[in-house]
Amino acid sequence: MTDRKTTTEIQTNIIDSINTLVDSKLSATNTPQNKVGVVVQDPSGYNCIVKINGTEFTCTLPEHLHDWISKDDIVIVQDLYGNGLSLTIIGSSGSTRNNTLVIHDEKLNRNISGVTKFESEDGVLSDEDIIIN
Repeated sequence: MTDRKTTTEIQTNIIDSINTLVDSKLSATNTPQNKVGVVVQDPSGYNCIVKINGTEFTCTLPEHLHDWISKDDIVIVQDLYGNGLSLTIIGSSGSTRNNTLVIHDEKLNRNISGVTKFESEDGVLSDEDIIIN
């Protein structure tokens, strides 16, 4: 007698096959990841070197952050595809430098702005001491 499968068994096998295919596709899918690192040198145009977990990566620095990111800043880097091939700085969470100026709004009871470096007339960024008299 031949081994015949019932309709239910055939349907179950089809569903199991589909689940196997979907699981393999999902495991191969890369999703965005965010990482925190420190800028190791002043950015050059759209390129910025960031050290993440002891390894240096070249990241894209979007134009709207050009005036805000500099050496020693702590930055948030988005790995768009989760594979290390497309790294973009999406923000800064502060600096490792001691000399920073923070502006605190007493009405809001929170910090609203800050400066981590100063630019001289010739465009050079410096970490000079901040003295308020």
